[in-house]
Amino acid sequence: MKSKLQSLYNEPLLRNSFFITISTMTMALFGFIFWLIVAHLYTTKQVGIAATLISSMNFIAYASLLGFNTTFIRFLPKSKNRNTTINTGLLVVTVMALLLSFIYVTFIPSASPKLAVLHQNLFYGIGFIILGISAAINLATDSIFIAYRSAIYNFAIDGLVASSTQLLLPVILLSLGAYGIYAAQGLAALVAMSLSIYMLIKKFNYLPAIKLNKFNVRDDIRYSFGNYIANLFNFLPSVILPLIILNTLGAAQAGYFYLAFMICNVLYNVTYAVAQSMLAEGSYNEQNLVMLAKRAASIQAVIIIPATALLTVIGPILLRIFGDGYAHNASQLIILLALTSPLLAAEAIGSVIMRIKKRTKTLVFINLGYALSICTLALLWGKRGLVWIGLAWLIGQALTLVTTYVSLALHYHFEVQGGVHKPV
Repeated sequence: MKSKLQSLYNEPLLRNSFFITISTMTMALFGFIFWLIVAHLYTTKQVGIAATLISSMNFIAYASLLGFNTTFIRFLPKSKNRNTTINTGLLVVTVMALLLSFIYVTFIPSASPKLAVLHQNLFYGIGFIILGISAAINLATDSIFIAYRSAIYNFAIDGLVASSTQLLLPVILLSLGAYGIYAAQGLAALVAMSLSIYMLIKKFNYLPAIKLNKFNVRDDIRYSFGNYIANLFNFLPSVILPLIILNTLGAAQAGYFYLAFMICNVLYNVTYAVAQSMLAEGSYNEQNLVMLAKRAASIQAVIIIPATALLTVIGPILLRIFGDGYAHNASQLIILLALTSPLLAAEAIGSVIMRIKKRTKTLVFINLGYALSICTLALLWGKRGLVWIGLAWLIGQALTLVTTYVSLALHYHFEVQGGVHKPV
């Protein structure tokens, strides 16, 4: 038994997937406790303002990556000068995060007076910029650890150290009001970023330097930017759907949808964990891509199929814990959202193959179609209720899955049968 467990642990794909998954689940658990503490210490108004600031910080961090999170996973495994690649990526991410954070602090409070807290104190504005940069760099370093087949550091740093740190800070920062809630999460990201850089230096011989390698940028920017746009399109429905529900069905229904989606998102993140690990392994050895895809599909099937079946049964029960309103309004929705998990898992594997084959242009168009299909169907059906929003999500995922594998089949036909093909 011990030797069997050891052999499983020694398999990089499985090991990376495992640690990314438990890191995500640990952060979700600590996040639940964090908001439970905050809800008892701060007013509803303070929580609302802080949630907006935190969401803004997370969006700025994600937008600042410019696709370098995927680029790190794809190219670091075979890079002959990893330090240069990392320094180039982190410098670009830092500059972008600085720019976006500065624009946000300068203009958003004027457009939204409720966020005027950023202008009430010079240090609040400066702090927002610094913590936004920290969150962006931390996301980038997470990808570096995955590229190094060392997602255990993501679990240790993000899942344990940073998540537990944020639980202590709401009490310490109580006098800062809404900004104290934001700072609690922002400082946790700063701690995670600092520890990540330290571990890269200590364990992976990383040498930080403020140096932009123009050759790397010229070579990688198209790939990074293509993945960046594809990822934004993929992310778009989760941002647009709550707005559609809010405008057509009201705030309460938007709340029911959000909670059901967050529960299912834990399952979605498992599929992303396996996909990220597959991208790292495929970057080490493209020749075994087919075998790797089969292995990733097996792991997805073993986890996702039973978990989907379980969630369709206990999902409505979980909603009841939050109140009868959630159970009454979102029970059918959570079943539909759960049923999309196997589709998403299969689509994620196809997307990884495209990323490894550098078919980023195709991926951009597929994800554009994904966003348009889900959002268009939600607009057409939204007034009918949350079940129809769930159907829009399910159908959009199914269409994307078909489009992905049709595209891969055509690519295979041109590549294997001797047709003319130019990678993009």
